[in-house]
Amino acid sequence: MAGTSLLERLVSIYYDDPIRFPGLRAVTLAQWMLESGRGTSGLATAHYNLAGMKWRSEMAPYATKVLYLAHDGPDYYCKFATLENFIAGYWAFLNRSPYSGWEEHTDDPEDFIGFIGKTYSGSDAYAAKVLALLPEAEALLRAAAAAPADDAPAPAAADAALDLGTLVIDPGHGGTQPLPGSSPNNAISVSGVKEKKLTLDFAFSLKSALERQAHGAGETLRVVLTRSSDVNVAGRDRAQRAFTTGARAFLSLHFNGNANPTPSGVETYLRAQENGNINYAEDLAFAQAVQAGLLSGLRSVAPGTKDRGVKPDTQTQHSGGLAVLSDINLGNTTSGRRCVAALAEIEFITNPAVDARLVSGPDALENRTAVMESLATALRRYLHP
Repeated sequence: MAGTSLLERLVSIYYDDPIRFPGLRAVTLAQWMLESGRGTSGLATAHYNLAGMKWRSEMAPYATKVLYLAHDGPDYYCKFATLENFIAGYWAFLNRSPYSGWEEHTDDPEDFIGFIGKTYSGSDAYAAKVLALLPEAEALLRAAAAAPADDAPAPAAADAALDLGTLVIDPGHGGTQPLPGSSPNNAISVSGVKEKKLTLDFAFSLKSALERQAHGAGETLRVVLTRSSDVNVAGRDRAQRAFTTGARAFLSLHFNGNANPTPSGVETYLRAQENGNINYAEDLAFAQAVQAGLLSGLRSVAPGTKDRGVKPDTQTQHSGGLAVLSDINLGNTTSGRRCVAALAEIEFITNPAVDARLVSGPDALENRTAVMESLATALRRYLHP
């Protein structure tokens, strides 16, 4: 695979998102496909705006304002920090006067898009274009719902120059209910974006970068996510994905937060020796590779990024050990297979400068892509035998 596309990411999140009108899921996806050229438009790739939504003050809880040069000239549009924010923002966008009464047209997708499309474009032709894409949208959603759990070990590579094995990426947090070893959310950015949404978005970006880089280098690399939508997964179950997939490495992505807005920088944690790490030296080398990759990427967009170093998990609030770094949970044994593991705190999203750089600013998506490209390079280099 050459990389996970923006549309694939959107479908992965949207297919089980608890929207108010599930019967409209496919037709709204079809509309977004039309508006964004199946996720390839500049507005979509740079600002996660797949519906061409112009800025309105009512959108402040979901988006920030960005000046964008569209085909009909420059104007202010909505910029979304994550695809989850875009989905929520789209439904909120309808609750404005031009679309008043749309909720009376929700029993049938054709009736809904006929009403919305006529209001949006002033023509019945728009709805016809959306409906022409409806079968494709339905097929994408069915495929996402039927996707395998991805727990089987990776098949042996046939003709690839180099097989790098399997890497598990764990987007921290998720959902609404606390589970053992995993809270729904911790940090919230200055602009109001939850850590759980950013970890998922960064994980998707990292997966895409890894797949694209490996494909270009003639390598095989299987990348598995512990979650691909807004659900919580217990810490033990996150780590066990490494065992069930036969992974060589496990990386959990998180963001720091602080009541004081000044702290910043990147840090990476590994299982402490005091917490029973049976492969400390290997974990340390992996954590150092993760830290170096992140630091290099972050400094490419902010040269003054602070290196907070590699640390044992005794220095976290869970001093007794992080569940996602547990050798038992990872399936590691003294005489058998071993999977290296680390947890990265990418930055402090409670720092205004960091928020502007990686979350809400006009170059945020470009910057985070650069950071994940750097991390992907470091991870591939580490996985080379």
